[in-house]
Amino acid sequence: MCPVAGQSLSRLQSDLWNAYLEAENRGLRSQRNDALERYLESFAALPVASQHEWSLNLASSIVDDGASTPVRMPLFRRCILPALEAAIATQTPGAARWLAGFAQHIYKCGDLKSRLIDGSLTEHSLLLTAIEHDANDTTARRKLLDLLVRRLNYTLRELPSGVLYGHDGATVDQCREMLGELDDFTRHAEILGVADDYSNFVAKCKFHYNAYAGYLTDRRGASCYADYLSQVSDA
Repeated sequence: MCPVAGQSLSRLQSDLWNAYLEAENRGLRSQRNDALERYLESFAALPVASQHEWSLNLASSIVDDGASTPVRMPLFRRCILPALEAAIATQTPGAARWLAGFAQHIYKCGDLKSRLIDGSLTEHSLLLTAIEHDANDTTARRKLLDLLVRRLNYTLRELPSGVLYGHDGATVDQCREMLGELDDFTRHAEILGVADDYSNFVAKCKFHYNAYAGYLTDRRGASCYADYLSQVSDA
């Protein structure tokens, strides 16, 4: 049984939830989908407060405790997402971090695309929100640091050809933007007490963001960024 299955649920709803989990274990899609729909229809009859309490417990058990409860899209859209967005609106500690843990579900929701584009519902934004709501949310800060490491590492993956921004080479303004993000990374690392662990990484990023911006501004006759770097190192 899911560790939160009995919380805020009637006996009938609890039985329907367990029936759904059993259908998941059997691996038959049609039975699984039917069982989930029966559960969701019953779940909708609960008071909203009870719906949200159960959904928050489920989300925290999955994101924080590593529960292996399967989260199909209907369960995410009709239970988890509404509860988490309501909790974020009231600045409930942990809620934004839990929603960040469902980033892959969010990316698959076409109607949420605009909120991904404007940045309000990205994993990065949600983790920042979690920290804003609770400055002592060390778990969210560590997750944010891990996310930033991946993002910053990606920008250097094509060296010595150049610095990336998305799928393309960075512009001068984008190099400056990444320097700002690097400052944010350093600040979070200092708060967590791990800045020394990343000192070489930060130095490498800072060097290339500045050097690539310099290369784009004045190539000094260099045929490519690798050539430019050799000139800089010889200077």
